[in-house]
Amino acid sequence: MSILHTDATADQHPFPVASRHASGTAKGSARSKQLDSDAARIILQLEQTHAEANAVGLGSPGLDAFHNLIVSLVDEAIDPKAVIAHVAGLLRKHAENNAYLPKLIQECERLGLDLQLTDDPPPNLAEIRTIDGRRTVVAPADEVAVAFDDVHAVGRCVTCSDELDDTALLYFPADALLSFRGVQDLTGADVKICRTCVEASGLPLTAAQRGPEWTLRWNCPPWCINDHAAPCAAEWHGDLPVRTKLRGAAIDSSGYSGYGDGLPWLSAQVVISNDKPQAYGRHTQVWLGYGVHVGELSPAEARGALEEMRGFVNRLEHVVQQAEEITREDFVGDPEIARLDREAEDRRIQAIRSSPEHAA
Repeated sequence: MSILHTDATADQHPFPVASRHASGTAKGSARSKQLDSDAARIILQLEQTHAEANAVGLGSPGLDAFHNLIVSLVDEAIDPKAVIAHVAGLLRKHAENNAYLPKLIQECERLGLDLQLTDDPPPNLAEIRTIDGRRTVVAPADEVAVAFDDVHAVGRCVTCSDELDDTALLYFPADALLSFRGVQDLTGADVKICRTCVEASGLPLTAAQRGPEWTLRWNCPPWCINDHAAPCAAEWHGDLPVRTKLRGAAIDSSGYSGYGDGLPWLSAQVVISNDKPQAYGRHTQVWLGYGVHVGELSPAEARGALEEMRGFVNRLEHVVQQAEEITREDFVGDPEIARLDREAEDRRIQAIRSSPEHAA
């Protein structure tokens, strides 16, 4: 595998130097006494650290040159602390790039791709180009970690990052928006998900995941989650409903919603009916669920319901705020008095049931 590094132009400075006062250097002109003090303190620390490195045998001409550069930048900068912060960031980035470069090389070898790191002009993201007849990953030299993430994802499960086999499915999650059209990786191939992760998610397969033969046979839109091959399967097509986490039975004091076996308080989904369309046409609805109740609305009716809900939410906000203020005066009653009251009420009811008038 070929690995190239296109260096930046020779006159490009590695660190941005703050603009100086028109009269000369920053010292004694644009810089305050506090900033002069900061610069002196930072330079002293740099000198001490450099001396310690030399004392333990880490000195070198390259380290000397780097030390002198940083000292000169701090000495001339309007904001010495900003220079040090920027240098520290560059060093962290350099260390990160060094750590990820072997991993990036390994991933390129796995895919049979060459690698070219470049500074000029720097692309925003890694991309694949054909260079001298070879497919080559071209990536910014200062974004090796990002390039690794892009290349590492190729041929791997979008969820667990394991390498994919022939059982992998198109990544088209059932809970995605209907406008979801799939995602491509760095090579332009469809992103996929392994069977294990699909089963672990508990989400039903979409028609797009079942494949083109399924879609053609049942005339499904790609986001349909209905298993039309199952016994007594629905003849309509629907996406996975959006649902509230709040259950209907949790707020229904009548208990009637409890028969819905934990149905959400609110839900909504798109439904298409196109069975024998030549005879009956094609109809799109929004099924709006409220606990055990379902309203089958046309898109226009659903739009009207949405506008009503928006207005209601604003009014509900005021009701809730008022209740939050009033509840400050709420208090808990006396359990003993409550027990005596219940016993008295039970005796009163028993007396009514035992009376001659009730018996008659």
